[in-house]
Amino acid sequence: MDRTVSILIAGAGPTGLAAAVELKRYGFSPRIVDRDDGPTPPDQSRALGILPPTLRVLEASGLTERLLAEGQRVQRLTIHLDGRALATMRTQWARETRYPFMLTLPQGSTERAMLDWLEGQGVSVEWNNPVTWLRSGPGGAEVELASGERIRADIVFGADGARSIVRRDAGIEWGGEDYPARFALADLRLSKPIDPTELHGLLRSEGGATALFPLRADLLRVVGFDVSTRDVIDKTPNVAKIVWESDFTVTFRHAGRMQAGRVFLAGDAAHVHSPVGARGMNLGIHDAATFAFLLSQGREGEYEGERLPVARRVVASTRRMTDFVRRRPAIASRALPIALPLAARTPFLRRRIVENVLGLDLTPSWLR
Repeated sequence: MDRTVSILIAGAGPTGLAAAVELKRYGFSPRIVDRDDGPTPPDQSRALGILPPTLRVLEASGLTERLLAEGQRVQRLTIHLDGRALATMRTQWARETRYPFMLTLPQGSTERAMLDWLEGQGVSVEWNNPVTWLRSGPGGAEVELASGERIRADIVFGADGARSIVRRDAGIEWGGEDYPARFALADLRLSKPIDPTELHGLLRSEGGATALFPLRADLLRVVGFDVSTRDVIDKTPNVAKIVWESDFTVTFRHAGRMQAGRVFLAGDAAHVHSPVGARGMNLGIHDAATFAFLLSQGREGEYEGERLPVARRVVASTRRMTDFVRRRPAIASRALPIALPLAARTPFLRRRIVENVLGLDLTPSWLR
């Protein structure tokens, strides 16, 4: 593939930055623009779960080594129901993988690691300069930026979020629906240390849940589902400081296509869903790395066929998981105190559960 093709990346979140890293690693010279004035603030963890397949994807650039040095390795998941611990799942029960754990790291730290790598390669993000208009054709696309500059790009990689201008102007359908529930987020500094290797899932028999993600022994990310942010904070013991809090609603949508001519979509521009399962950022990084790999092989026409089925599958499975957490049948809640301890003692079942938690099924086909 000709490495001199002009590539414009719209969006400098984890997906766009990963695309820039991988394209540069393969010898391309991408240009990357973004609507914000800089990366995610360091005190806002946002997406924080980095799964084993993603660590494998980022190995070749050397980023995995840095992420491992900065992140927290979570090796156990304890599931509770109405305050009672039912079972603990250990990530070492997964089939052989180089990274038998989930890494937790604030999104801003992940972005800064990528930005530092790109800076070392002479690639800088053009902040406050998003794509405002695009017209695509068979040989590329004409693009206008917020600065007023108009450029011609051989390839446009749209990673500009759920309200993607690239997707809109490429005429790609955006199907799906809103979800009737709210999520609450809080990053909390604690007065007493916790075990930083253990994630807790707190289910309520009437529906809804709270997840506790350790970032350090004294820093905890709390995600509440169908509960207010204030309630989540008030029920967390030993809170010394509220570092950041937010709440949001979610939608389950995916693009009808992930490729239109020489325009390609990835990350939230191509698929959005709830945070249940910690799939979102990881899926976008896999989109980016897959695109770069295929382009380096001159096979970019295969991108949609590779990634759209994955996006559809993840959106559908995340919807099922979210529905189960929110409003599971009463019989399911009654069965959990028996079924979960049994699963934790059954090698086949516990391995399947742990592999699902770690997202091993998300490993891109070219990396297997």
